[in-house]
Amino acid sequence: MPKLSIVTPVFNSADYLEQMLDSVVQLRTPHEHLVLDGASTDGTVELLEGRTDAGLSWVSEPDRGQTHAVNKGLERASGTYVNWVNADNAYLPAAVDRAIGLLDSDPKLMAVFGGIDIIDEHGRVRRNYVPPAYSWQRYLFVGDYVPTETIVFRRSLLDSTGLLDERFEDAADYDFYLRLFHHRRVQRIVEPLLLYRYHPDSKTGRDPWLAQGEHRVIRAQWARGPRDRALMAGLDRMKRAVLPRISDWPRPYPEERDSSTRAAQTSVAAGSGRGPQNQR
Repeated sequence: MPKLSIVTPVFNSADYLEQMLDSVVQLRTPHEHLVLDGASTDGTVELLEGRTDAGLSWVSEPDRGQTHAVNKGLERASGTYVNWVNADNAYLPAAVDRAIGLLDSDPKLMAVFGGIDIIDEHGRVRRNYVPPAYSWQRYLFVGDYVPTETIVFRRSLLDSTGLLDERFEDAADYDFYLRLFHHRRVQRIVEPLLLYRYHPDSKTGRDPWLAQGEHRVIRAQWARGPRDRALMAGLDRMKRAVLPRISDWPRPYPEERDSSTRAAQTSVAAGSGRGPQNQR
């Protein structure tokens, strides 16, 4: 039985998928890799056909989008732990192995998440993002500071949490992990677990406000009354007004860097930090 089930939704990701697959192969943790392709036409299928990776299982067929693909993978996952990671990113394998070891050592720990090294479309590390210490309330009210593709959780939680809600196009992960984390013990790992690729075709780059709008709908489901709803609405307005003025948002790093500052930028969030969004 695999210890870790890795769920990877794919659609026309041939340019980056091989690096993801190679990083999975380097894991020492026993694993299965479930790749759910949405009938790609860019060479993704041919790439998968040529792989002989132990534990790799894939299917290529039309689907209803990324959320549907992830749900198909979650339903098939048979490992003790589960991680959902998209095809344009890649593991830092030794760090992922250490995260599994942390879960193994503490049966009461339900999930872990960690930092990311943000890379560009050419694979250059442009920034290191270390999320703040975990707080469910912070996750609810501030949102999107947890790099969701670093989250490794116990598969047994799916029995009570259920699958992703397909109503949400770009924030199904936020809704899912709010439900998964609620009243459960979760721990942050400071070290990066993932190479997270930001590129021109990423969801954040195409429509950065889509996820923010869905986040507001998701938060409202947890509001305990008018005070919570007012605070949620106020924080949303502040993000929309302030983030574009004080940062390169939605880009997680400056578009152009002087050669003297080419080295990776380190960012340790202080409580209102913001991580990048998922891609397919």
